[in-house]
Amino acid sequence: MTPEFSYRIRPMRPSDVAGVLEVQAQAYTGILLEDAAFFLNRLVLASDHCWVAEGDAARIGAYLIAYPWVEGLPPTLNVALPSLPQGCTSWFLHDCAVHPTAQGAGLGGQLLRAAAAQAGMHGFAHASLVSLESAVPFWLRHGYAPAADPSPDLTAKLAGYGAGARYMTRALDRTATTAC
Repeated sequence: MTPEFSYRIRPMRPSDVAGVLEVQAQAYTGILLEDAAFFLNRLVLASDHCWVAEGDAARIGAYLIAYPWVEGLPPTLNVALPSLPQGCTSWFLHDCAVHPTAQGAGLGGQLLRAAAAQAGMHGFAHASLVSLESAVPFWLRHGYAPAADPSPDLTAKLAGYGAGARYMTRALDRTATTAC
């Protein structure tokens, strides 16, 4: 895969998980790797919010995992959920990763625009995420801002995401009136 190849942004399917795991393994260190069961769990709970960039030969060049969540405290990494929490007030962007050979094709931004538009159509006016330190500039360019004064609970939760992780938020264009 190289940036010259064309990619198609589409909803993620269970059959994409092997490709997603390959992208994840190239993008992150061991402490941040999540297993196939995690991705399948989020697909079951929130398939409308999980996306891939599919390239030539059906190879996954990038992915984005998101789901409805309660604002203020991110979920724990690699933990399956029996259900989404009651009273979801926010759209949580759990992960967006691009395979190194597909970087430079704008896939992260394309996935983000497609997924955020879908979140807005579901009625979410607010988005949140945890950014790794190295990705903060990317998220700033896409309208996210770091939480001003993280609570002790949030600070403790962020430690599980690695040094320099930041909780970031932004407003979404809301085009519908329902959430979860």
